[in-house]
Amino acid sequence: MKTHLDPQKTTPIGLARYACDYYDAAMAADDALGDRPGYEFNAPIPVMYLVGQSIELCLKSYLVFKGVSLVDIKSKKYGHDLEACLTKAEDMNLSKLVQLDADDRKILRVLNRLYSTKQLNYIETGWKEFPVFGPLETLCEKLLEAICLAVGYHKDA
Repeated sequence: MKTHLDPQKTTPIGLARYACDYYDAAMAADDALGDRPGYEFNAPIPVMYLVGQSIELCLKSYLVFKGVSLVDIKSKKYGHDLEACLTKAEDMNLSKLVQLDADDRKILRVLNRLYSTKQLNYIETGWKEFPVFGPLETLCEKLLEAICLAVGYHKDA
């Protein structure tokens, strides 16, 4: 058995911890790269990737906490699709913990188009829509705050 599919080894708290670590790495990368010309509104690609990874792990932490199996969260049904993960999490009462508005959903949708298709991993030339970083950062923080609390992960503990 792959250890990342063992619920004794991959837990909601562990997924939440990694989600926070990816977010912290994104902020450090943004501090290092984000002041360069061209990044006034959109974050550098590695920063958006790290934020996407943080959101994915955060949502999957909640799903596992609510009883979705590790095999299911790794399946093509959810995979790296942030919107599919969010929809399932909301079906499992995430909305009782955190309220997402239309702007949050739009930012997630824009990020997901890039993230779920691996366009943040591998260059693909042509026109793309990128999320404005401030609202994306806020969305990630909202999800982390609510989900980490729910699953019992305390970043500073």
